[in-house]
Amino acid sequence: MEAEVRQAFLNRPRFVEKASGFYDLDVLTDAADPSVFLLLTRWRDEESFRTWHRSESHHASHVFIPKGLKLDPAFTLLTIGHSIQPSAPAQTLRDAIANHSDALSEWLTNSDTVFALLLSPDGTIRERNRAAQRIFPANLAESTVPKLWDYLVLSDSEHLRRKLSESESANDASFLLNLAEGDQSPVTWEARLLRCDGYFLLLATEERRRDALFQNEILRITNDLSIAVREFAQKNRELKNANETIEKLARIDGLTGLANRRILEETLPREAARANRLNESLSVIFVDVDHFKPINDEFGHDAGDQVLAQLGNIFKSQLRSYDLAARFGGDEFVLLLPGTTRDGAIVIAERIRAGVGTLAFPEYPRQVTVSIGIAALGIGETGEELVAHADEALYRAKGKGGNRFEVA
Repeated sequence: MEAEVRQAFLNRPRFVEKASGFYDLDVLTDAADPSVFLLLTRWRDEESFRTWHRSESHHASHVFIPKGLKLDPAFTLLTIGHSIQPSAPAQTLRDAIANHSDALSEWLTNSDTVFALLLSPDGTIRERNRAAQRIFPANLAESTVPKLWDYLVLSDSEHLRRKLSESESANDASFLLNLAEGDQSPVTWEARLLRCDGYFLLLATEERRRDALFQNEILRITNDLSIAVREFAQKNRELKNANETIEKLARIDGLTGLANRRILEETLPREAARANRLNESLSVIFVDVDHFKPINDEFGHDAGDQVLAQLGNIFKSQLRSYDLAARFGGDEFVLLLPGTTRDGAIVIAERIRAGVGTLAFPEYPRQVTVSIGIAALGIGETGEELVAHADEALYRAKGKGGNRFEVA
């Protein structure tokens, strides 16, 4: 039960950890009744505890007390105790940051990328982590302890002296330090200074903007990104072209190159509505190949495909840019002619009939003919009714022997 109570407190937001002077927190339970517990906070000094106890954050923290836990009935909310930890100056880098997080202490002490120095107010380097040892190697033969500004350019040395002498240096904004002394190559740090127990913790990362290796790495990454962007753009173009091809295939009859029936069915009601609204002409020519089945039966489907493809070319040669020729199905075709009267459609139909008569097919030695039905849109008529009238005229033409047109 004690472990569960402790975990419940650890899982809630703990404002107390952000309080100045806070040292540690623990949960103690009664041996006779584990559901009665004591929240114990440890502080570096009495004044820090009293400041926290008077703060708004302290009162707000009670909102996050886990629900359902039995409290000591002698108290309104919670039994709270506190103790004061003796404050000893930090003598090592690990001591300086151990109060924040053991994991952070371990990581920072052994870091190869983040520089950490524990400094006295006079700039003496008390301790350095693994990364800083590369710049400030420990020399046991030296009787004097090195000072940080012995490694700095003059202006940065004076700047750091002022920061260490100021009363409020903790959590200061970052600043640059240029190291130009010693056996190491010149290097620039971006640093931050933190006050801790009478000493100062200097945290820094290396500025690499002037590093040629870094510049080369940036150039390599930039080139890789540029190549990736170009490849991405190429893939987008390929995808766009593929989508356009798919869209075209969805709209075009592959054999004849004409529109398919779906496009005709989308266009027909729109053109009929527009013609009715503007009181304009609209005509339809319905075409069917005479005796088409024997062509496939006697000479094969290749011969039939040749006939249909050539008919598609004949239709396209008679159309304006805003006309529509569509394969209706099998050997049937519909030509939609906006702005065309019945007489105009008759002229076009005769041109188509005569043009088909001139075609010759190596795979089919006989003459190919077509039957044609013509219809003009009547007042208030729909597109479907218009096509139906043209279809009726077409079958009259076929009933009269074919190779002719009839008008609805």
